[in-house]
Amino acid sequence: MQKQSDLLWVEKYRPKKIDDITGNDEAKALFLEWLKNKRHTKKAVLLYGPPGVGKTALVLAASREFGFSVIEMNASDTRSEKAINEVAKPATSYTSLDNFSGGGKTGGNVLFLDEVDGIAGNEDRGGVNAIIKIVEESLVPVIMVANDPDVEKLRPLKKVCLLVRFQQVRIPLIIALLQKICLLEHVKAEFEALERIAQNSKGDVRSAINDLQSLSEENHSLTLQDTMMLSSRNKDISMEETLRRYFSTQSIAEASSLLSYSSVDYDDFLLSVSDNLPKRYTDAAELAEAFDFVSKADLFRGRIGTENWHLLKYFFNELAEASAVNPQSYKPFTFITPPIRVITLFWTKGKRSMLDTICGKIGALCHVSHEKAKHDFVPYIRAILQKKPKSPLAAWFDFTPEEVDFLVKMGRF
Repeated sequence: MQKQSDLLWVEKYRPKKIDDITGNDEAKALFLEWLKNKRHTKKAVLLYGPPGVGKTALVLAASREFGFSVIEMNASDTRSEKAINEVAKPATSYTSLDNFSGGGKTGGNVLFLDEVDGIAGNEDRGGVNAIIKIVEESLVPVIMVANDPDVEKLRPLKKVCLLVRFQQVRIPLIIALLQKICLLEHVKAEFEALERIAQNSKGDVRSAINDLQSLSEENHSLTLQDTMMLSSRNKDISMEETLRRYFSTQSIAEASSLLSYSSVDYDDFLLSVSDNLPKRYTDAAELAEAFDFVSKADLFRGRIGTENWHLLKYFFNELAEASAVNPQSYKPFTFITPPIRVITLFWTKGKRSMLDTICGKIGALCHVSHEKAKHDFVPYIRAILQKKPKSPLAAWFDFTPEEVDFLVKMGRF
């Protein structure tokens, strides 16, 4: 069990009750009215707004107060129609909406889809349509959260949802929350220091709490001078700019601070760091040490998943260590970006699609999965067709000439 002292303060002081959530009173009232209503005009609700303003916190706090069992799914991780249906359909098929009305703890399920704006990529393979169908057929409330609902592919989804907008939290409210946390953590803080943290957060409560912890946890004191190291939070910093600052940092603290401010995708950034480390460190021993830190960061990223965000500081720490193995040796270099793995997947998408189609035909006739068709059948079929391209086998599987040519010429897969 995680010790209280090891928790990130954003987790330790995550709102337990609806009244604990800072700001956005109108949005909270509209959401609760929808949740309590026996006759929902809309079966789903979409909470949207900038990060760190209490959208997810409200869902979890309301579910706790009303006694709901939350079936949570991160839509940006589970994009395909099949994957969404596997989780969502069982959760929405058995409980009447009427079970969720009233003010007491009534029990029942509620489906919570986080980061639905992340499902709008080309790889979603029917994900948005699958969600719409689930909403239309659902017997339980469906709650969705997004930072940016104006993504083109979310337009059909918005038509079946009640839209609830969250705004940036006002600075005085953030200061009051930081004062409360300082009292509970026995931190002696100057008001001006808390004011600067609140202003720097740009309405993001989560960022403000993280800044407070990073600056005051060690000495249990905070002065305005301590906050001078805070740079203005820039949500639009590019991957290349983040890499430039990361590799040129002069200390672990500077690198950790940068990582907490940047909004680049953690997984893409980890891949980019790995690609560029050999260009940053020319000394073999230093390179090995840096890769050791990156491998540990990768372990923490895997453990974090979509839930264990209390481990994020360890992920940042390991990456920061990798950037500061030898700060004095830094020389500007041209970065490899986007990550090589992403570029490779892009250029091989056509080949992977062709192989997937072939495996589908094999699986349908031989009654095996795509994976088994790929590993157990394709090598032998390829060997046969390489010797005899016009083998009856090609006709039996209904391979097109392009698919036969692909199998004959394909290399390692």
